[in-house]
Amino acid sequence: MVRASYRLAAALAVTLALAVPAAANDSSSELGAGGLVLVKTDSITMQREDLTLSPSEVRVRYEMRNDTGKPVTLRVAFPMPDLPRDTPGGMETATAHNLDMKPPADANFIGFRLWVNGQPVVPESDIHAALPDGRDVTDDLRRIGGLPLVLRPRVFELPTDPAGRTRPNGGWDLDAATRQKLTDLGVIEQNEDGYGTLWTTRITFHWMQIFAPGLTVVEHSYRPILGSQLFAATRHGDPGKADPESGAWTGSLDENLTQAYCIDGPTDRAMRTLYKRMLQAREAAGNRGDAYFSAHVLGYILRTARNWRGPIGTFHLVLQGGHVTTGFAGEGETRVMSLCTDLPLRRTAPMRFEATVRDYAPAQDLRVLLVTE
Repeated sequence: MVRASYRLAAALAVTLALAVPAAANDSSSELGAGGLVLVKTDSITMQREDLTLSPSEVRVRYEMRNDTGKPVTLRVAFPMPDLPRDTPGGMETATAHNLDMKPPADANFIGFRLWVNGQPVVPESDIHAALPDGRDVTDDLRRIGGLPLVLRPRVFELPTDPAGRTRPNGGWDLDAATRQKLTDLGVIEQNEDGYGTLWTTRITFHWMQIFAPGLTVVEHSYRPILGSQLFAATRHGDPGKADPESGAWTGSLDENLTQAYCIDGPTDRAMRTLYKRMLQAREAAGNRGDAYFSAHVLGYILRTARNWRGPIGTFHLVLQGGHVTTGFAGEGETRVMSLCTDLPLRRTAPMRFEATVRDYAPAQDLRVLLVTE
């Protein structure tokens, strides 16, 4: 199905045995990483980009062409998604959603790997922690707690609630001396429930690249940080009541999932069939009354490609489903995928969609809804 703007929602319904039930962007439900960027240049053309998105890995292959007749040296960068500052063990409390990540132990928390012309390259890293007003506090945080402190923006609960009752997961995470230093620095805030750090950490991998005349092939891969949100088809006027036949698709982040992910007719029917089966399985297990199940969101930033000279000569996208495992929403097999895109996707396998376009200048990023069972 192709509409005027290719607002395509890709449906897949796989009739397999039931699996284990499954339970960027810091303003959305995932950390949407993307591809390589560099200072706007008229020297290098992206002749071809092959992008493969899956729940477990993102792989990109670029053919970059230098037509100047002489070597061109440029700094190439891979900007990591910002670490959201409200993330204790994956929960971003500001928008009540989960991220499939733990507080990172090192800067390369998505396992970024890089090859140039088939040879591995170890890039440099640039790490900065900034407050909402733009003040850079990286060096101060390093003096207080080293790199681990720079990489751990999050919130912490007090050991007890205002009534004096012990919280199940409460407890100061940083020692009193460290908390005092951070308070004096003005980088944490506290209320009756706990305290939160105020800085956002930004990480960029980068390297100097000599583009010889002709083609340079750059490849990279990383592990995507999936988001998780609740979804349901609910009765009008009663959002807690499941209505698999005609209820509106709602989510804990995007109120109208049909609009947010361009759910079309075939996708809608596949989701309702799956939703009924999930409700029946829950009822058979003795659980009733909850209309919501977990879905996952995979984000990818496409628009950074606009920094190269002209459009992408040939852009090839593979969207691959498969097994989804998250630390906070369980695991399961992908049954339905849906997204808004201007790319003419076509099904090439039960859980695989592809699109190839010429002279492509990305106008929007990708957010893929993955419904698992």
